[in-house]
Amino acid sequence: MAESSKTPKSSGGESSGNAPRKAAPTPPPRPVTRRAASRKAREEQGQRYIVFATAGAIALALLVVLGGVLYDQVWVPSRPVAQVNNVTMNQGEYIQERRRAFAREVAQNLQLLALFGGNPQFGGQFAGQSPRIDEQIVGLRNAPVDEATITQWQDRILTEQGAAALNLQASDDEVNQRLVQDLGQIFLPPPTEPLSPTSTITGTATVTGTATVTGTATAIPSPTASPTAAPTATPGGPTATPEPTATPEPTSTPRPTPLPAEAAEQVGQIVDAMYQRYTLEVEQVNLNQRPQLSQEEFRQALQDQYRQQVLNTKIEAQLVPEQGFTFTTTPNQVRARQILVAVTTPAEATQEQRDQAFAAAQPRAAAIAQELRGGADFAEVAAERSDDPGSKELGGDVGLFDNNGVADNGSTYAPEFTAAAFALQGDAISDPVRTQFGWHIIQVTDREVPPNEEQLRTARQEALQNWLNEQRAAAQIQRFPALTPTPTLAATEAPTPTLVPTFLPGPPTAEPTPTLEPTPAGTAAPAGTGTAAPAATGTAAPASTGTAAPTSAGTATPTNTPLPGR
Repeated sequence: MAESSKTPKSSGGESSGNAPRKAAPTPPPRPVTRRAASRKAREEQGQRYIVFATAGAIALALLVVLGGVLYDQVWVPSRPVAQVNNVTMNQGEYIQERRRAFAREVAQNLQLLALFGGNPQFGGQFAGQSPRIDEQIVGLRNAPVDEATITQWQDRILTEQGAAALNLQASDDEVNQRLVQDLGQIFLPPPTEPLSPTSTITGTATVTGTATVTGTATAIPSPTASPTAAPTATPGGPTATPEPTATPEPTSTPRPTPLPAEAAEQVGQIVDAMYQRYTLEVEQVNLNQRPQLSQEEFRQALQDQYRQQVLNTKIEAQLVPEQGFTFTTTPNQVRARQILVAVTTPAEATQEQRDQAFAAAQPRAAAIAQELRGGADFAEVAAERSDDPGSKELGGDVGLFDNNGVADNGSTYAPEFTAAAFALQGDAISDPVRTQFGWHIIQVTDREVPPNEEQLRTARQEALQNWLNEQRAAAQIQRFPALTPTPTLAATEAPTPTLVPTFLPGPPTAEPTPTLEPTPAGTAAPAGTGTAAPAATGTAAPASTGTAAPTSAGTATPTNTPLPGR
């Protein structure tokens, strides 16, 4: 018993005879040979080269991409395009300026379409322009610089700088009010007519869950005028009833100038309406086409335009104030009538021969002038004896023309004729006036003096243009790159000849269509059939007569009278 108690117990519950087995010792590592070490070093170095090359390629690709982005988004937009004094426009600002110019072009087309859309002849010229403009915007970045846009920007900067020197500025409220007054007639709904004080409102209210008020406005009729007394008999017979006067066409009532807050709100409504019409035009061509311009670009474009208009108006008023302005009574157009004594000479005639022909015809012209001063009816004498086919049927009337001889009917009259007409006073009959066509006896029947408002407006516009030219001359204006000057003509090159204007003796008349003579069967038609008369027909009479020889159809047009439309 004592021995058994001295026997130690194993921790694992096993007898001491089953002790755990020791692990076998790890064999020592095999020595690495020099060849294996060298091969391992080469493999590790190759892996490092691959990692470095891959990282370098990725870095290079990132640099290329980043460089392209910086070039396209930073360097290119920052390049200068133009400069006016201390203000520079870079490429990015030019793109914005060009887009706003396109927005103004769209706005102008929409205005013209609203004004002339009901006229098929004119409306078609302005419809559907928005998609065409959008196509230009798509390729704007690669398009050449538009010189008109640069010039408009330069003038706007010069106007702003010059106005600041004159202590003039255009506030946002003034710009908005000017914009609404100009475009509100087209892009805003018409204002509702307020009820007159004499109107009464009658109606009934029907309540069905919610209150619905229906009613009509009934205007109190104005009192009927009492009939006038019957007219008494006029001695000597009844008085002729005057012809009814033409009813003038109704004119649109201009909108009153809105208050600043109202104007700002209405500008938003105008831009909204304009942008909706623009979008509709684009989508009518392609439903998937996204409009290139934004609504904000329309707003900025219009505000730039009307800001310059407000400044121009203020500059004009300061340059040419109404107080102290001298209004003229000199006409800018006159209406005249004439009797022409034509003088025709051969093309090969010398100057002496021409002078002799004019001298021979002058007594006839002087006799007509004396006859008119004696009381002869001008229209009757012109119809009987004038050699100008364009005016003789009109009693000699040649229409309105300015001091440059440009007439409303499209003619251009000789300088001698124009100067003599503007020099006449009252209804005086002129002495015979010599031009290339012969002798003219002239009488002015009407003189048009511009209204005072037009005179003031014209003077201010001229003053503004002169002021702007002075601003351009004094400013430092640059282009980047500089524009290449237009090469001048070499000394040996002949300049383009200046075209001599074609003058007319009077209003052009339609050239009659020749009537073809019937050709007998089996007979060859003569050479002149269906063509103009032979050269001998209508040739000039001897110089002493001063008239054209008659043809079978009547008097002939002088050979030196230009044909209509030539």
